Amino acid sequence: LTPPKMFSLATKRISRPLMQRFRSVHTEAEMASKGIILPDYQDAVWSYVKAQRDGDKLYIGDHVGQALNTDGAMETVRGKVGEGPDAEVTPEQAEELAAQAALRLLSTVSHYVDGDLDRVDQVIKVVGIVNGTPDFRGHGKVINGASNMLVEVLGDRGKHARTCTGAGSLPAAVTVEMIVRIKE
Repeated sequence: LTPPKMFSLATKRISRPLMQRFRSVHTEAEMASKGIILPDYQDAVWSYVKAQRDGDKLYIGDHVGQALNTDGAMETVRGKVGEGPDAEVTPEQAEELAAQAALRLLSTVSHYVDGDLDRVDQVIKVVGIVNGTPDFRGHGKVINGASNMLVEVLGDRGKHARTCTGAGSLPAAVTVEMIVRIKE
């Protein structure tokens, strides 16, 4: 919807909180125009839930980076991230996996907000863990893949505080989790 001319001319005099009430984000339409497609939601397989809501916060557990296998199905990518002879996943591949993990996180958020990502008020915190070789130091650059994807999809609502760390052992090359504030 296009705001009336009178409204658009007056925007400089209207306070920011009032402007936000008139804002129409239409996140899913914006994603479609950019060719960004969320993967299908995957339910938890053990005795936990993918996300837990507490008031206006949604705590989303870790989502691993996945890629298409030879059969065309999504599959968790395992292995050590690094640049040396012990590495099984390059830092560039790991950055792409982190971006894909962010899309999986957004798919889970979408599931919990009934398919309306416009209800995401703000991504508060992202935690990224990289299964790196002992000498790997590029954890932040890898997790930039997730951070950049969240900002690409949500704009300023996707900007967040972040923790990046490495692990000596993980079930995947990259895992990412986040906390989101939700609007009713």
